[in-house]
Amino acid sequence: MKYFEENWVVTMRSGDTGELIRRFDISQMLARILWSRGFRTEEAVDAYLYGGDSITWPQLEGANRFVSVMREAIAEGGRFRVIGDYDVDGVTGTYLAVTALRSCGVTVDYRIPDRVEDGYGISERMVREAADDGIKTIVTVDNGIAAIEQCALAKELGMRVVVTDHHEPKPVLPQTDCTIDPKASSQAEQYGNLCGAVVAAILMDNLLATYGMDGYCDRMIEVLAIATLCDVMDLTGIARDILRNCLRKPVSEWNRGLQALFEANELHKAPRPYDLGFVIGPCINALGRLETADLGVEMLMTDDPAKRTEYARRMVDVNRERKAQTEQYTADAIRAAEEMLLKEDCPVLVLYLPECHESIVGIVAGRVREKFNRPTIVLTDTAKDDGMVKGSARSIDSFHLVNALQAREALLDHFGGHAKAAGMSLKKENIEPLRRAMAEEFVKAGATTTLKVEIDLVIPFSCIDLNFVSEIEQMEPFGNGNRTPLFATKNAQVLRISRRGTGGKIAALQLRDEQGSVIRGICFDGAEFLSQFEETFGFEAMDEAEAGRGTGKITVLYNIQRNSYNGESYPEIVIRGYRFG
Repeated sequence: MKYFEENWVVTMRSGDTGELIRRFDISQMLARILWSRGFRTEEAVDAYLYGGDSITWPQLEGANRFVSVMREAIAEGGRFRVIGDYDVDGVTGTYLAVTALRSCGVTVDYRIPDRVEDGYGISERMVREAADDGIKTIVTVDNGIAAIEQCALAKELGMRVVVTDHHEPKPVLPQTDCTIDPKASSQAEQYGNLCGAVVAAILMDNLLATYGMDGYCDRMIEVLAIATLCDVMDLTGIARDILRNCLRKPVSEWNRGLQALFEANELHKAPRPYDLGFVIGPCINALGRLETADLGVEMLMTDDPAKRTEYARRMVDVNRERKAQTEQYTADAIRAAEEMLLKEDCPVLVLYLPECHESIVGIVAGRVREKFNRPTIVLTDTAKDDGMVKGSARSIDSFHLVNALQAREALLDHFGGHAKAAGMSLKKENIEPLRRAMAEEFVKAGATTTLKVEIDLVIPFSCIDLNFVSEIEQMEPFGNGNRTPLFATKNAQVLRISRRGTGGKIAALQLRDEQGSVIRGICFDGAEFLSQFEETFGFEAMDEAEAGRGTGKITVLYNIQRNSYNGESYPEIVIRGYRFG
């Protein structure tokens, strides 16, 4: 059942693509896609399709100040502490900062916040611990931009404080010796898609260069790529080049901890974006969700092969446990959302799951958001049982989360995040007021639950051959800011339906368009597809389709991919949307 409307929009823009076709020897279809996405000059197309072999790392605003402060601190000889975060971005960024500082001869350790004890980012407890341990300089990675009280306390206790972050700043910046955050500078538009690990690495690269050690970011490209992908940065500009350069680097030359994690996950082929974002990343993330994220830093850092293998295997096991919990609480959240929507059309879903582990509420919120296309906040009881709840939110394109939360800050104890993702804590008694407040902010923002589906081209199946598949592959890697091309074909005949996978959850299709061209397709939401097909055309039509004699018509939205079997390759479509009749 669909809980939202879809607005299908063909994004193709007309224009003179002839010169691009001639210059780059590409098909008219690829040229039209590129033109519609704003790549209209030879320089832009060349950079998009073939560029990024080497990366020009930006000079971040405040970088010179960072180098000056750090060199002064290093010259004084005091102990440093890096304070990161428990997600992939924070773990990798912590590793990068600690490794770079040790290369400068610094005595440095690190701390990752405990989800329960500290919450997100640097806490007062961590500040006082650092002072008790004789730390002279605190460097934050992937956090700190909103830590007004914590940074003030650190300064009061006599420590030097350097903040490196990439999150949205509050109206007042923290009191520090140096604060670097592209979003808190005039570079927000240009470098707003750099994750925390990349910001920290670029700054450390600048610092190392002053000691005659160049090329730090280039050497760490695979670490930066995993952080970029897992923190869901827009894959445009330098962020896209980071991932492309990573995929060109053999895994045998990667960080040895990541190699161990590849082996533990039985990944033996050349790395793909999917491997990084949906296999490797979740293993690192799971530690900070269910245990302690320190193991992830140690896996990246250790020179002991046996320990690397041990750590990697433990991470795989923890991720398996995290998956099981996620499935359970996602089902609970969806049921709660369905009950809520039966009573009223809630534009923002605020769900209270008291038993859900606070570490997975963000994943659950993301899955609910995807199913209902509504901003979703999932809240759960804190381990301290102090009358507070903690939660995580995921939003849609038309609703800026942080702006909405800032407007209702009085209801919250703490919050922070991005336009589409945020974390928060609040009194349990404020759950219902928050639900009403977010609904009001949704209306004020002029947001909508209608999902805009952008279609690149409407084409017949005869256009889809292996040459065109290869052209689509040239546009990779796909992700935020560089979406996978979406195509449509009208009035296709469903010739055959086969059920695949456990319990027949996947529908394998054979489709024929109005011109008579036939193609294979696959629908991973097979149960819903089969249910709607049968409801539309009837039981007999389903029987005929399963026998290969189907006549039902469908307008279908799809991505295109290469399928290889027994040494042969053929084009295949992956169905993303459909309308029967």
